[in-house]
Amino acid sequence: MHISWDELQTIEALVRTGSVEAAGRELSLRHSSVSRRVAALEARLGTALFARGARLVPSALTLRIAERAATMRVAARDIEDFVGAERRGRERTVVITTSDVLAPLLFLALAKARPVQAVEVLVSDDELELLPGQVDLALRPGQNPSGALRGRRLGRLKVGVYRARGGAPDWLQPSVELRARASMSWWREVPKDVPGAVTCSSLLAMRDACSAGLGRAALPAFLAHGDARLQFERELDAGPPLWLLAPMARGIPKELREVQRDLFAALRATEGAFVE
Repeated sequence: MHISWDELQTIEALVRTGSVEAAGRELSLRHSSVSRRVAALEARLGTALFARGARLVPSALTLRIAERAATMRVAARDIEDFVGAERRGRERTVVITTSDVLAPLLFLALAKARPVQAVEVLVSDDELELLPGQVDLALRPGQNPSGALRGRRLGRLKVGVYRARGGAPDWLQPSVELRARASMSWWREVPKDVPGAVTCSSLLAMRDACSAGLGRAALPAFLAHGDARLQFERELDAGPPLWLLAPMARGIPKELREVQRDLFAALRATEGAFVE
């Protein structure tokens, strides 16, 4: 037989306080609601829990129930305190997820936006689920966000061909996995099967190999911007749209909306990052 926590804490409060009125005040319940809970549980148990009279007298079974429920009450209060502290901490921290490739762009924008709240950045190539209070914002490439997300489209990433001054003219090659990514459709502009080419499994490695003079590379412009070792050769019309996403939820705090607004403006203002 199932006994709910509401019923258990009612029994415990009645035994501890000794009266329906006091138990009702503690549980924020009316006198009649307390009585109905006790009557409903007695009906299911098939026995009286209290002797009615001038004062409330619990049965032996009731005392055993209340003793165990008292331990549960302490644990429940501990959980409430823990959850409350966690919630207050999350309200002071904005959690943003993005990939290792887009992290440099995010950090540039954060340096401009300077949010008042603490910021935690989760760097992962997996699309982490956005949950209010756990993961608040995501910087991701893609065509359209899913129905569970509220997105602001930043624009299409600028992608270009870069080469180190005096570096090798051969193309650096993306790995098979990197070439297969739908968000990196610019690889169709890069010749395949170049003899003796250096192959890289990440864009950051490809940028570093290009800077070292090992060949020309197709790179998002923000990765190459400001690197004095690299020179721009030409633009590729294949960059993906980039989105700043938030969960589709009601009651998003004003502070988070302000961070999203300021971060969006800072991202859009990143020199040379977008073609539109």
